Amino acid sequence: MDITIPAFFLNPYFQFAVATPIQFIAGANFYKEAYVVLRGRSANMSVLVALGTTAAYLYSVVVTFWGGRIGVTGVYYETAAIIITLILLGKTLETIAKGRTSEAIKKLIGLQAKNAHVVRDSREIEIPVEEVEVSDIVVVRPGEKIPVDGVVKEGYPTVDESMLTGESVPVDKKAGDEVIGATINKLGTFKFEATKVGKDTALAQIVKIVEEAQGSKAPIQRMADNY
Repeated sequence: MDITIPAFFLNPYFQFAVATPIQFIAGANFYKEAYVVLRGRSANMSVLVALGTTAAYLYSVVVTFWGGRIGVTGVYYETAAIIITLILLGKTLETIAKGRTSEAIKKLIGLQAKNAHVVRDSREIEIPVEEVEVSDIVVVRPGEKIPVDGVVKEGYPTVDESMLTGESVPVDKKAGDEVIGATINKLGTFKFEATKVGKDTALAQIVKIVEEAQGSKAPIQRMADNY
């Protein structure tokens, strides 16, 4: 089936009227970023977009208003407008994706226990999880979150690891088995020796990977920034 494009869409004056606000209002941030980057004697994708679309736009303006005098026809308003529109759409989708990633990071951090019961000087005390040290003996009761990573020393707990491993069935543990911070002790009081705390825990490493993925650029964007 043939598709007929209305004649006024091809009118250069109509295209000029539509493309101008896209070029200088929707695309304003590209010019601002390009100016800042060029002042630092560098270049990135914004510079390429600003230069490329401006060249297409200005050429089209010349053809629109003076093309008859110089014997040139053919405008490229749509090229400049489409480039800006698609890149802005991509940035919008990227922002939405990063927002969802930020929510995921918050949820991961929320899995972390706030306090821990540790044995020091032969007595059990409650401290903030940030103060747990490697080799501390930690006591965990049924229903409590395991505060850090470690190795079971006493007891036979049943641990729900689904929030980190996806395993829906609780896992029985015994002396010598590893336990992961942020998982939940479902059954049995036990003691374990802390082996990884703070930024070294499995949960902290997962959060780090997600944060790095959020801040990284796609290969094509890195290529554009380099060239």
